[in-house]
Amino acid sequence: MARSPDIERKQRFYAVLERHADVVHRYLINRHYSGDELDSEDLLAEVFEIAWRRLDHIPSGAEAPWLVGVARNRLRNMRARQRRRLSRFYLLRPAVASGPAAEDEAIAEMRLREAVGALSEAEREAFQLSVWEGFSPRELGLALGISENAAKLRLSRAKSKILSRMAGDGTTPRGSSREIASDEAP
Repeated sequence: MARSPDIERKQRFYAVLERHADVVHRYLINRHYSGDELDSEDLLAEVFEIAWRRLDHIPSGAEAPWLVGVARNRLRNMRARQRRRLSRFYLLRPAVASGPAAEDEAIAEMRLREAVGALSEAEREAFQLSVWEGFSPRELGLALGISENAAKLRLSRAKSKILSRMAGDGTTPRGSSREIASDEAP
């Protein structure tokens, strides 16, 4: 007895969901801020709703990077809506000085956060996907919608800038770009 295409489609979707939901959820949790309009579980549901609709477009063997790319776009869209809404709100309200930074954080962690924060959004995302999610340059390229070589270059630039900033001199430490470039695979 032949299996129907609907049953095969459902089985593929459930396999993708089972294998990759944790990775996508972890990605969303790592980038979710309190006060976001949707919580990470709602965003995860949206990602898999899109995955169901576009199941035939998900590259076989690269499901996780594809799903993370969708999650990244959902977060970006959500934050853009929030920024537009907040900008209207702040126009009506006087500016309030922000409180002091958390003083109990270690100096090294603060410097690292500053260094990562100083990266461009594209470099920061590549660095976080590599470090937090363990994505290879190939997977980075798929998730970010760029070539593998462009992903390697973006990651290398991000690492060089972080090292330079951590060194505190504003220049790339001697030999670090070569060492970083050869250290691309997680």
